[in-house]
This record gives sequence, structure tokens and C-alpha cells, in this order.
Amino acid sequence: MPTVDVGMPLGEHWFIENYSFACILPVEQTRTSLSNAAVVERYGPGVEPGGSRAIRSLVFAYTEFDVTRTLNDRWSLTGSYTHEWVPSNSGVWGAGDRYVRDEHRLWLQSKYQSPQTSAMSWWWRMRWDQRWIENSPFGEKSWSVRPRLRQQLGGVLQMGDGSLVVSSEVFLEAWDGAGATAPRDRFREAWTTLQYGASINESVRWEAGPLVVSWKQLDEAGSLGWTHFWYLQATAFVKILR
Repeated sequence: MPTVDVGMPLGEHWFIENYSFACILPVEQTRTSLSNAAVVERYGPGVEPGGSRAIRSLVFAYTEFDVTRTLNDRWSLTGSYTHEWVPSNSGVWGAGDRYVRDEHRLWLQSKYQSPQTSAMSWWWRMRWDQRWIENSPFGEKSWSVRPRLRQQLGGVLQMGDGSLVVSSEVFLEAWDGAGATAPRDRFREAWTTLQYGASINESVRWEAGPLVVSWKQLDEAGSLGWTHFWYLQATAFVKILR
């Protein structure tokens, strides 16, 4: 998963940023937590010619444009516009056609950053996503609105000239019908990452390591269990100094 983060300070308290990545799966390692045939059929790895998957593999592109206001040395607020592209397959529902689903988001985030004077620091952030998602173009309703709440906790451990960065984020759906089968169905997604990184100079930093994206799969009867996608993420952070 190649990732680029480019940012620039605007004055003492403002920062603008573009964060983008693309998911590339030369080797897909997907497993389900439950041996449920429906999960494997709809969301499992690979596909035979003429077969169908709701999402054949978790491959997508993502870009966000952020504006951050630093409130003090611990707290900051960020607002963003985000666009995501996800290849999907409506064949699961009988249409048999592929399309690229667009998702537009406006989100607001608050973040707490602990002091970074010691060998270890940590952060906590809360984000509210207002999402507009394109449904299958072969259905009756073209777009749906699906807000959600995201909670992330992460930490940084200094290791010589580099650092180890770990984070975990949970996604809680907040739209009508998200918990139609059970209240716990609102918890449908989680991202966990472990990255090692180091600075090249005062403007450029890199990080690389494993990323696990977990999705809860649902059908009309309820939860089918979780599907896990394993990635190697490599990120370049570029800070444009003034």
C-alpha cells in the first residue's frame, strides 16, 4: 500500500495536508474468522472467471485534503474533504456487472497528543465522518448517507535513530438501519498497524510495516463474521518548510 502524506504549515497554528494511498494486492492473504461458506463465496480471495464477489479484494484508492488548527501543545482540530474509489461487483446481487463505487466524506476530528519529551508518547483521536456513498448503479437508489464515528489510539516508541509506531482504530456506524440485526453490528470495521520509521532530513520521513484491515460481513440474516486483509504499507511523509 504505497502512501504519501504532504503537508505545509500556514502560520503558527494552522497546517494544511494531503494524505493519499492506493491499495495494490499482488498477493492476497484473506481469511475469515468463521468457516462460513457464504463469507468465502461473497468476500473470499480470488475469483473464477464468470464468478462474483461484492468486493473481489480490498483494492481501492483514497485521498483527503485536511486543514488543522492547533489549539495548544496537546489538542488540535482537523476538518477534511475525502474521496474514495472502491471497485465493486454487483454480481452478488444478480446484476453481474462491475463498477467503481465513489464515496465522498466531510469529517471533523479532535486529537490529543501526549508530551513527546520522553522515549514514548501516545495519541487519541475521535473523528466524525459524514459519508455520501454511491450504491450499485443498477439499483433504485443511487446514493446513501452513512455517517459514522471513529476512535483511534496510537503510540510512538523511540528506537535509536528511528521509532516504532502502533495504532488501532475502530469504526462505528451511525446511520439508520446500521444495527438492524443486532446493536453490535454497528461495529463493522477496524484498522490495526505496526510501522517502523525514521527521518531522512527535517522535511522527509518514511514508515513501513504491516497493516490489517478487518471488515464485518453481513447478509439479510445477520453477521457472517469478519474478513481480514493483510497489507504491507510504506509511507513517505513530506513537510514543506517555509
